[in-house]
Amino acid sequence: MTSPPALRFALSAIAMLCACASSPDEPATPTKSVLAGSAVQNVLVLPLNVASPIPPDLEQASPHVWKELEKYLRAHGMKLRTVNYQTARQFWLGSIQQVRSKPGGNEAGYDDASRAMIEKLRKHAEFDTVVAPSIYITQATIAEKVATWDGVERSAPIEAHSLAARAVADGIPLEGLAPAASIHIVVFDGTGNKIQEGRGGLALLVEVRVKQNPYGPDPEPVFQFGPRPSAFDDGEVLRHGIAVALSPFLPPLLPSEAQKAAEEPIP
Repeated sequence: MTSPPALRFALSAIAMLCACASSPDEPATPTKSVLAGSAVQNVLVLPLNVASPIPPDLEQASPHVWKELEKYLRAHGMKLRTVNYQTARQFWLGSIQQVRSKPGGNEAGYDDASRAMIEKLRKHAEFDTVVAPSIYITQATIAEKVATWDGVERSAPIEAHSLAARAVADGIPLEGLAPAASIHIVVFDGTGNKIQEGRGGLALLVEVRVKQNPYGPDPEPVFQFGPRPSAFDDGEVLRHGIAVALSPFLPPLLPSEAQKAAEEPIP
Protein backbone atom coordinates (compact mmCIF):
# COMPACT_ATOMS: atom_id res chain seq x y z
CA MET A 1 0.00 0.00 0.00
CA THR A 2 1.44 3.38 -0.97
CA SER A 3 1.83 6.18 1.51
CA PRO A 4 -0.74 8.98 1.34
CA PRO A 5 0.30 12.38 0.09
CA ALA A 6 1.36 14.89 2.69
CA LEU A 7 -1.42 17.01 4.10
CA ARG A 8 -1.31 20.38 2.38
CA PHE A 9 -3.77 23.13 3.21
CA ALA A 10 -3.59 26.59 1.68
CA LEU A 11 -4.83 29.39 3.92
CA SER A 12 -7.01 30.58 1.06
CA ALA A 13 -8.91 27.31 1.25
CA ILE A 14 -9.78 27.60 4.93
CA ALA A 15 -13.09 29.30 4.24
CA MET A 16 -14.19 26.25 2.27
CA LEU A 17 -12.96 23.79 4.88
CA CYS A 18 -14.41 25.54 7.93
CA ALA A 19 -18.19 25.61 7.75
CA CYS A 20 -19.07 28.38 10.17
CA ALA A 21 -22.53 29.72 10.91
CA SER A 22 -23.40 33.33 10.20
CA SER A 23 -21.44 35.63 12.50
CA PRO A 24 -22.67 38.17 15.03
CA ASP A 25 -22.36 41.88 14.28
CA GLU A 26 -19.44 42.21 16.68
CA PRO A 27 -17.17 39.91 18.75
CA ALA A 28 -18.68 38.61 21.96
CA THR A 29 -17.77 40.50 25.15
CA PRO A 30 -19.31 40.89 28.58
CA THR A 31 -21.87 43.66 29.02
CA LYS A 32 -19.96 45.32 31.85
CA SER A 33 -17.96 48.34 30.68
CA VAL A 34 -15.55 50.77 32.32
CA LEU A 35 -17.27 53.49 30.32
CA ALA A 36 -20.65 52.80 31.91
CA GLY A 37 -19.87 54.17 35.37
CA SER A 38 -18.95 50.79 36.86
CA ALA A 39 -16.61 50.49 39.82
CA VAL A 40 -12.89 50.76 39.25
CA GLN A 41 -11.23 47.39 38.68
CA ASN A 42 -7.63 46.24 38.39
CA VAL A 43 -7.54 44.82 34.86
CA LEU A 44 -9.09 46.13 31.67
CA VAL A 45 -9.56 43.40 29.05
CA LEU A 46 -10.13 44.76 25.56
CA PRO A 47 -12.59 42.91 23.32
CA LEU A 48 -11.18 40.36 20.91
CA ASN A 49 -9.54 41.77 17.78
CA VAL A 50 -9.89 45.49 18.37
CA ALA A 51 -6.99 46.22 16.03
CA SER A 52 -8.00 43.86 13.21
CA PRO A 53 -11.27 42.07 12.36
CA ILE A 54 -11.78 38.49 13.47
CA PRO A 55 -11.30 36.08 10.51
CA PRO A 56 -14.76 34.98 9.32
CA ASP A 57 -13.96 31.34 10.06
CA LEU A 58 -13.32 32.17 13.74
CA GLU A 59 -16.29 34.41 14.46
CA GLN A 60 -18.40 31.51 15.72
CA ALA A 61 -15.54 30.46 18.01
CA SER A 62 -14.98 33.89 19.56
CA PRO A 63 -17.51 33.52 22.44
CA HIS A 64 -15.84 30.24 23.49
CA VAL A 65 -12.38 31.81 23.48
CA TRP A 66 -13.57 34.90 25.37
CA LYS A 67 -15.23 32.78 28.07
CA GLU A 68 -12.07 30.75 28.69
CA LEU A 69 -9.90 33.89 28.71
CA GLU A 70 -12.12 35.35 31.42
CA LYS A 71 -11.97 32.12 33.41
CA TYR A 72 -8.19 31.99 33.20
CA LEU A 73 -7.71 35.60 34.28
CA ARG A 74 -10.20 35.28 37.15
CA ALA A 75 -8.46 32.09 38.31
CA HIS A 76 -5.39 34.28 38.88
CA GLY A 77 -7.40 36.53 41.18
CA MET A 78 -7.90 39.35 38.70
CA LYS A 79 -10.93 41.65 38.78
CA LEU A 80 -11.99 42.35 35.22
CA ARG A 81 -13.74 45.05 33.26
CA THR A 82 -13.98 45.62 29.53
CA VAL A 83 -15.23 48.07 26.92
CA ASN A 84 -17.86 47.17 24.35
CA TYR A 85 -16.44 46.41 20.94
CA GLN A 86 -17.81 49.41 19.04
CA THR A 87 -16.46 51.87 21.61
CA ALA A 88 -13.08 50.16 21.75
CA ARG A 89 -12.87 50.12 17.96
CA GLN A 90 -13.65 53.84 17.77
CA PHE A 91 -10.97 54.56 20.37
CA TRP A 92 -8.51 52.44 18.40
CA LEU A 93 -9.17 54.13 15.06
CA GLY A 94 -8.97 57.55 16.70
CA SER A 95 -5.66 56.61 18.31
CA ILE A 96 -4.21 55.51 14.96
CA GLN A 97 -5.23 58.84 13.43
CA GLN A 98 -3.73 60.69 16.39
CA VAL A 99 -0.28 59.06 16.28
CA ARG A 100 -0.04 59.27 12.50
CA SER A 101 -0.88 62.98 12.48
CA LYS A 102 2.24 63.76 14.49
CA PRO A 103 5.64 64.51 12.87
CA GLY A 104 7.13 61.19 11.78
CA GLY A 105 3.79 59.52 12.38
CA ASN A 106 4.10 57.37 9.27
CA GLU A 107 6.54 55.26 11.30
CA ALA A 108 4.11 54.81 14.20
CA GLY A 109 2.99 51.24 14.85
CA TYR A 110 0.78 49.08 17.04
CA ASP A 111 2.53 49.96 20.31
CA ASP A 112 2.22 53.70 19.66
CA ALA A 113 -1.50 53.47 18.86
CA SER A 114 -2.08 51.23 21.88
CA ARG A 115 -0.38 53.71 24.20
CA ALA A 116 -2.53 56.54 22.84
CA MET A 117 -5.68 54.42 23.24
CA ILE A 118 -4.85 53.55 26.83
CA GLU A 119 -4.33 57.25 27.59
CA LYS A 120 -7.86 57.90 26.32
CA LEU A 121 -9.30 55.03 28.37
CA ARG A 122 -7.67 56.32 31.56
CA LYS A 123 -9.93 59.38 31.35
CA HIS A 124 -12.87 57.06 32.02
CA ALA A 125 -11.47 54.53 34.48
CA GLU A 126 -8.46 53.54 36.55
CA PHE A 127 -6.70 50.24 35.95
CA ASP A 128 -3.33 48.69 36.58
CA THR A 129 -3.10 46.48 33.50
CA VAL A 130 -4.59 46.24 30.02
CA VAL A 131 -4.93 42.90 28.23
CA ALA A 132 -5.40 43.07 24.44
CA PRO A 133 -6.32 39.67 22.90
CA SER A 134 -6.77 38.72 19.24
CA ILE A 135 -7.50 35.41 17.53
CA TYR A 136 -6.17 34.53 14.11
CA ILE A 137 -5.56 31.67 11.68
CA THR A 138 -2.12 30.21 11.12
CA GLN A 139 -0.60 26.91 9.98
CA ALA A 140 0.29 23.93 12.13
CA THR A 141 3.03 21.51 11.16
CA ILE A 142 1.98 17.85 11.42
CA ALA A 143 4.64 15.18 11.93
CA GLU A 144 3.96 11.63 13.14
CA LYS A 145 0.31 12.64 13.69
CA VAL A 146 1.28 15.43 16.09
CA ALA A 147 0.46 19.04 15.18
CA THR A 148 2.79 21.77 16.46
CA TRP A 149 2.21 25.52 16.33
CA ASP A 150 2.54 28.62 18.52
CA GLY A 151 3.96 26.84 21.55
CA VAL A 152 1.53 23.88 21.70
CA GLU A 153 1.43 20.27 20.54
CA ARG A 154 -1.83 18.46 19.80
CA SER A 155 -2.67 15.08 18.33
CA ALA A 156 -3.98 15.46 14.80
CA PRO A 157 -7.71 14.62 14.83
CA ILE A 158 -8.40 11.55 12.69
CA GLU A 159 -11.86 10.18 11.96
CA ALA A 160 -11.93 6.51 10.96
CA HIS A 161 -15.12 4.57 11.69
CA SER A 162 -14.52 1.13 10.19
CA LEU A 163 -11.98 -1.35 11.53
CA ALA A 164 -10.14 -1.33 8.19
CA ALA A 165 -10.01 2.46 8.12
CA ARG A 166 -8.72 2.58 11.71
CA ALA A 167 -6.02 0.06 10.82
CA VAL A 168 -4.95 2.25 7.91
CA ALA A 169 -4.94 5.37 10.08
CA ASP A 170 -2.86 3.64 12.77
CA GLY A 171 -0.28 2.47 10.26
CA ILE A 172 0.44 5.64 8.32
CA PRO A 173 2.41 8.64 9.66
CA LEU A 174 0.53 11.75 8.60
CA GLU A 175 2.72 14.74 7.80
CA GLY A 176 2.18 18.18 6.34
CA LEU A 177 0.44 21.45 7.13
CA ALA A 178 -3.05 22.21 8.42
CA PRO A 179 -4.93 25.41 9.33
CA ALA A 180 -5.12 26.17 13.04
CA ALA A 181 -6.42 28.90 15.33
CA SER A 182 -4.23 30.79 17.79
CA ILE A 183 -4.51 33.66 20.22
CA HIS A 184 -2.19 36.66 20.37
CA ILE A 185 -2.18 38.57 23.67
CA VAL A 186 -0.42 41.84 24.46
CA VAL A 187 -0.29 43.11 28.04
CA PHE A 188 0.30 46.78 28.87
CA ASP A 189 0.76 48.53 32.17
CA GLY A 190 -1.60 51.30 33.23
CA THR A 191 0.35 53.96 31.32
CA GLY A 192 0.48 52.04 28.04
CA ASN A 193 3.94 50.48 28.20
CA LYS A 194 4.06 46.96 26.79
CA ILE A 195 5.12 44.43 29.38
CA GLN A 196 4.20 41.12 27.72
CA GLU A 197 3.43 39.77 24.25
CA GLY A 198 2.81 36.13 23.42
CA ARG A 199 1.01 33.65 21.19
CA GLY A 200 -0.64 30.34 22.01
CA GLY A 201 -2.23 27.67 19.84
CA LEU A 202 -5.94 27.07 20.40
CA ALA A 203 -7.30 24.41 18.02
CA LEU A 204 -6.80 22.66 14.71
CA LEU A 205 -9.56 23.67 12.31
CA VAL A 206 -9.71 20.47 10.26
CA GLU A 207 -9.73 16.72 10.77
CA VAL A 208 -8.48 13.86 8.61
CA ARG A 209 -11.18 11.42 7.52
CA VAL A 210 -9.99 7.98 6.47
CA LYS A 211 -12.14 5.66 4.37
CA GLN A 212 -11.51 2.46 2.45
CA ASN A 213 -11.94 2.58 -1.33
CA PRO A 214 -14.17 -0.43 -2.13
CA TYR A 215 -13.08 -0.63 -5.77
CA GLY A 216 -10.14 -2.52 -7.29
CA PRO A 217 -8.34 -5.74 -6.34
CA ASP A 218 -6.11 -3.93 -3.86
CA PRO A 219 -8.23 -1.10 -2.40
CA GLU A 220 -6.28 1.98 -1.42
CA PRO A 221 -7.37 4.18 1.49
CA VAL A 222 -9.18 7.41 0.72
CA PHE A 223 -8.20 10.49 2.71
CA GLN A 224 -10.67 13.34 2.96
CA PHE A 225 -10.33 16.56 4.90
CA GLY A 226 -13.14 18.50 6.53
CA PRO A 227 -13.94 21.03 9.24
CA ARG A 228 -13.97 20.13 12.92
CA PRO A 229 -17.39 21.04 14.35
CA SER A 230 -16.11 20.51 17.90
CA ALA A 231 -12.79 22.34 17.52
CA PHE A 232 -13.57 24.87 20.29
CA ASP A 233 -15.65 22.71 22.62
CA ASP A 234 -12.83 21.73 24.99
CA GLY A 235 -12.36 24.58 27.46
CA GLU A 236 -9.28 23.01 29.02
CA VAL A 237 -7.52 22.94 25.65
CA LEU A 238 -8.42 26.58 24.98
CA ARG A 239 -7.18 27.65 28.42
CA HIS A 240 -3.89 25.89 27.76
CA GLY A 241 -3.32 27.98 24.63
CA ILE A 242 -4.29 31.11 26.55
CA ALA A 243 -1.83 30.17 29.32
CA VAL A 244 0.97 29.80 26.76
CA ALA A 245 0.20 33.25 25.34
CA LEU A 246 0.17 34.85 28.81
CA SER A 247 3.37 33.21 30.06
CA PRO A 248 5.52 34.39 31.78
CA PHE A 249 3.29 37.35 32.71
CA LEU A 250 1.04 34.85 34.49
CA PRO A 251 2.38 31.54 35.85
CA PRO A 252 0.65 28.27 34.93
CA LEU A 253 -2.22 27.33 37.20
CA LEU A 254 -1.82 24.60 39.78
CA PRO A 255 -4.02 21.54 39.13
CA SER A 256 -6.46 22.59 41.84
CA GLU A 257 -6.63 26.12 40.44
CA ALA A 258 -7.16 24.79 36.92
CA GLN A 259 -10.04 22.60 38.13
CA LYS A 260 -11.60 25.56 39.90
CA ALA A 261 -11.28 27.65 36.73
CA ALA A 262 -13.04 24.94 34.74
CA GLU A 263 -15.97 24.90 37.14
CA GLU A 264 -16.20 28.62 37.83
CA PRO A 265 -19.29 30.29 36.32
CA ILE A 266 -18.85 33.64 34.59
CA PRO A 267 -20.39 36.42 36.74
